[in-house]
Amino acid sequence: MRYLIILLSILILAAGCERHIDSSELSVSLPARPPVPTGLKMFHNSGQVTLSWQVSDTTNIKYYKIYLSDSLHGVYAIWDSTATATSSKSISGLTTGNLYYLKVSAVVTENLEGTLSSAIRVQTGPISLIINNNDDYTRSQLVDISFVIPVTAALVQVSENSDFVDAYWVNYSPTISKTLSLGDGIKRLYARILFADGSESVDIISDSIILDTKAIIDTAYFHVMAQFPIDSTYLNHGAIELSQSDDMIYFFMDCDEKDGRATVSFQGISSMELFDDGTNGDLFPDDGIYTRSFSPPSNIEIIDGVVIGRFTDAAGNVAEERAFPYPLNISRAPSAVSLIAGAESSSSIRLSWTQNHDNDFSAYHIYRDTLEEVTTGSKLVTTISTSATLTYIDSDLDENTAYYYIIFVYDNTGLSAGSLVESDTTFANVAPTAVKLALQVQDSLSSLSWTANDDEDFGFYQIYRDTLPNISENGGRLLGIINNSSSTTFSDIRPDSLTYYYRVFVYDKQGMSSGSNEVSAP
Repeated sequence: MRYLIILLSILILAAGCERHIDSSELSVSLPARPPVPTGLKMFHNSGQVTLSWQVSDTTNIKYYKIYLSDSLHGVYAIWDSTATATSSKSISGLTTGNLYYLKVSAVVTENLEGTLSSAIRVQTGPISLIINNNDDYTRSQLVDISFVIPVTAALVQVSENSDFVDAYWVNYSPTISKTLSLGDGIKRLYARILFADGSESVDIISDSIILDTKAIIDTAYFHVMAQFPIDSTYLNHGAIELSQSDDMIYFFMDCDEKDGRATVSFQGISSMELFDDGTNGDLFPDDGIYTRSFSPPSNIEIIDGVVIGRFTDAAGNVAEERAFPYPLNISRAPSAVSLIAGAESSSSIRLSWTQNHDNDFSAYHIYRDTLEEVTTGSKLVTTISTSATLTYIDSDLDENTAYYYIIFVYDNTGLSAGSLVESDTTFANVAPTAVKLALQVQDSLSSLSWTANDDEDFGFYQIYRDTLPNISENGGRLLGIINNSSSTTFSDIRPDSLTYYYRVFVYDKQGMSSGSNEVSAP
């Protein structure tokens, strides 16, 4: 219209002018007619739409105007415009469910507006995908998908891949079925829709659900502790430490998923619920580890009790019952024994004790220290699992040193009782008894033999050879070391016809030595 008005104005001015113009050409060139947008297309997203279009020539286009009407042949008013020559625009502010019609015009750089495009029908509304009526979990790979859309749809694509590389268009239905991929876990489905009016869904709609086809009890364990708060490091403690019957027992079942129901049962308890909500001894809510603190009655006693764990997950899957790997024992501490310590040499002390006759005996633990206060934090000398074994020789000790000992009796539940601390002092060390060396010679072979050293603190023999007499430990050549006191022979092949001298040194466990007599082979 504006283009026609400008043209008529120019003609009227030309006709009314008194001056005769001989030239047939006008001195003013008219701007080109703005192109009319075509191919209007609508893309839906939730609550708004995106309108796109095409033009034959975008060279001089400055921006576009969007017109709106509530009827196809009604009055179209300016609703919005683009800031640049971009040929698309998100349209918002429309009332959900109402029917609208949109047209677009192009405005060129001379601010001339072209003819309005053909109208496109628009209806806005929410658009979404819902899996299994918004359930959090599903036990089946086959799920139902329903859609919320603003207008009638024609085709739909559904995939677990947001790029739809494995999807194809199918006829739209308000509810369709889809088989989820294998493997438990979070499954997200994506969909895009082609509507009957030719519009599309601009946003990929999606929803997720947890595929849970099985329930498991991954690990089951318990600890028994004195009644004081436990910290986070306690949960990582792999061993079971059982204590007195009035202590607190903590049960744990790692089921690897939250929102389920876990219980345990054992002698005297038919079903006791565990928790994953930060209460009743549970430290970390919603971590899939179900916990319960339990204070057993003072009169309860359980020997080798079997603890059974049960679990049903949020999807309704029932796990296979799991027996805890350790028996539950709630009992009294074992009877302590009496200990005697007596030195036998410069490097050993003999320990003797009375026998423990408890039925649930497990082991004797012997601890040693050079301080009078001996505890389970001291050096563990040995563990003896036979209750009838009542003596032990502690060797490899330092000479003339006082050692302190305690023996703990452990029962099958892990309870223990310690003896009184006993001590003795090792003897002062003296040089070992020297051996008597003999030699037999045959050609270049030297056959050495010597008397055995029977000292309590025998360490080893060292055999030396030299071409000079009076062999010392620092001057001769070391031919061999023998750790067995009863091994008293050694053979040497002489490398040449020189005279060779031999000597054997005896070492004790403290490192003192004595040399034998010296023999020679011509």
